[in-house]
Amino acid sequence: MENKLRVIRAQQRMQCGVMILIPNARLGLKGFKICHTVRIIDRLDGVRLLWSLLKNPHPDVKASAAWALCPCIENAKDAGEMVRSFVGGLELVVNLLKSDNKEVLASVCAAITNIAKDQENLAVITDHGVVPLLSKLANTNNDKLRRHLAEAISRCCMWGRNREAFGEHKAVAPLVRYLRSTDTNVHRATAQALYHLSEDVDNCITIHENGAVK
Repeated sequence: MENKLRVIRAQQRMQCGVMILIPNARLGLKGFKICHTVRIIDRLDGVRLLWSLLKNPHPDVKASAAWALCPCIENAKDAGEMVRSFVGGLELVVNLLKSDNKEVLASVCAAITNIAKDQENLAVITDHGVVPLLSKLANTNNDKLRRHLAEAISRCCMWGRNREAFGEHKAVAPLVRYLRSTDTNVHRATAQALYHLSEDVDNCITIHENGAVK
């Protein structure tokens, strides 16, 4: 009975932590509350629970889970190894880029930005086709998606010939149009993405031809 009560209390603490983390992740809050909550969730294996919610059929649940995973990955001590410990987890995240829901797409792009900070994980998601899937989203007019997509593209440029592949999949010209947005966060993310993409000569030509420099 005592062991059963311990399990119930642990589950309640983990659920409470997840409930705190999801709205905080949406608001972009940092600091003690996020770090403390992430430590609790990690200790109770809550990250695995969040990752499993990415399989939920409801888009709102998927998006909330992906947003909540971002600070978990960002604040984990060994984030790369933690992410790789989830069998099929990286392939699941990449496949969510096929969603039609803009909130799901934005949250998954944000998660990919954090996942791709680890070179081994970046190599794995590249093998799973993250570059063509991100490139297909480039023509979006949604500023929230634009920002997180540009950040994901910027981070994914750091592996192999990904920057050349983005050019081959026609992602560069649409990104230049993001500079016309009124959202400064979009401008910042786009400038960073174009900087990394411009290290490829063909991409540099495309960026100039589409009026990035005037």
